[in-house]
This record gives sequence, C-alpha cells and structure tokens, in this order.
Amino acid sequence: MSLDPTIRESLLAAIPEATARGRKALEDWDAVSDSLCDANHEPLDERYDTRQHQRDAEAWAAFEPFLDHGPELLAQAEMDFHALHQDYENPDFETIRRRRSQLTALHHAVEGGRRERDTWQYADEMILRDHPRGPEFRHRAEILRNAEGWHYALSFAYNADVLVEIDQATRARAGAGRGRTAQAEAARARSTTTAAPTVSPTTPGPSTSAPSGPERRHRPR
Repeated sequence: MSLDPTIRESLLAAIPEATARGRKALEDWDAVSDSLCDANHEPLDERYDTRQHQRDAEAWAAFEPFLDHGPELLAQAEMDFHALHQDYENPDFETIRRRRSQLTALHHAVEGGRRERDTWQYADEMILRDHPRGPEFRHRAEILRNAEGWHYALSFAYNADVLVEIDQATRARAGAGRGRTAQAEAARARSTTTAAPTVSPTTPGPSTSAPSGPERRHRPR
C-alpha cells in the first residue's frame, strides 16, 4: 500500500529532529550513568532507575510517531534503493552495503516498536481503563513499554537518516534525467531551425523556344 505523498513528506522532514532527539537521549544517559553507580558499576539508589526511565521515555517519544506509517515508508525506500543501484557497470559497493544494512535495521526497529506499542494498547484498552488502580498500572505499563522499546528506538535514531539520504538521491537522479531530456529536446529544436533547406533537383523538359545567337540558322531560299 502506497503512502500518501503529503504524509511521506512530513515524516521525512521530521526524521532529522527525531534522530537527534533519540541520540541525545543516549548521550545524556552516558554522561550521567556512571555518577549514579558505585565503583563496581552497581546503582547507588533509585535515582539510577528514575534517570533510566527518563532516557527510555525520551527515546520512545521521538520514535513512536513513525510507527503508524513505518512499513509504507520503508517499502518506498526499498523500491528507491533498488532503482538507485541498478548501475551494474559502476556499482558503489560500500554505499550499497551500508544502505542495505541500515534498511534492514530499520525493518527490525519498526516491527519491534509496533509490537511493543500494540501490546501496550491492548493492555490499556482491555485491562487498564476499567481497573480500579488504572492510573498506577498504566504508568507501570508505560515504563515497561519504553524499556522494551529502547533498543528499537535507538536503532531507529542511528539508522533513519538513510531514508532521507535515499529520497534525496532519488530526487537528484530524477532531476538529472529531466535535465538530460530537456537538453536533448533543445538540441533537436536547434538542429531543426538551423538546418539548410533541401532543394529538390528539377529535370528540365524539352525547349520549345527558337534558338538564338550563333546557333540560329537560316533556311536556303
């Protein structure tokens, strides 16, 4: 199923900010995690878990908006990927390998993220909404969802830029193709307007006029 162009453009435009937010969640965690542990790397107190939950929530918030249309977005990227790399005479193996690896990682990330989201939504709709302790259990369920989705969100943050890269390469290739077509049409137009006119040879018919000058003769009387 193809993705609406407007939605696709919106998602592609949002990827740079989303990936930056996901990466920042990891970088901020790396900056403080050691200070929350003792010399044996064991958490000192509940602050470790609280900060880790914050990390997971930040990464999930950046990732979750792409789950609804992730499969369609990836399907289009796959089609563009194959179209871009059909140059069998001059293949860029390094770019092909990297893009293939990133697309594979994104497939796993989107599938895993959708699975965690669906589990959360089912629990929320079927159990938590009518439960006497619904708000408390919902908060715990969100923490679990974010924790289980952390690696998927992180994988998305470090690979989703390939979707923008492939889209830009596809647009550049299409623009180059249109440019070559326009140049060819202009060249044909110039050749048509500057070509010398072709004159068809005319075979003269027999002359019916009397000869003149020295070729004229008088009959004897």
